[in-house]
Amino acid sequence: KWARLRLPNGQVARTAWKEKRKPLHKLRISRNVKFKLAGNVHFGEVLFYVYLDIPHPQHGTEEKALALVSIYTQPHPALLQASLHTVLSCQYQGDCALCFIEVKAIESVVAMVPHNPFPGDPMEWFVVVEKPGLDI
Repeated sequence: KWARLRLPNGQVARTAWKEKRKPLHKLRISRNVKFKLAGNVHFGEVLFYVYLDIPHPQHGTEEKALALVSIYTQPHPALLQASLHTVLSCQYQGDCALCFIEVKAIESVVAMVPHNPFPGDPMEWFVVVEKPGLDI
């Protein structure tokens, strides 16, 4: 099990496993990622990375680098349409949406910024910010 992964774009994706133990002044919130699963784009919080031996029909077992992620909901459809697909507002699902993905499926680090698009709504929403900290 390990806590950091350098992506092909140069970003470093970290994990909740290590980040949640750090004091706030040393925290680098880069544990939320954009990834593809079954051809669709998803967002998730990486809990940790691990190598696992996966059974393979012809080769016995195959070692794979995987990430355990908690997948956010799909973006709110009405907000997505009203914003012309610029505001991706999702909800965190915690342990209800855990999934192992191959680390090769991770495309980038994203920021999931809390916001309140619906006054009075008790649910917590997060807006996706791509390329946090990168020069555009």
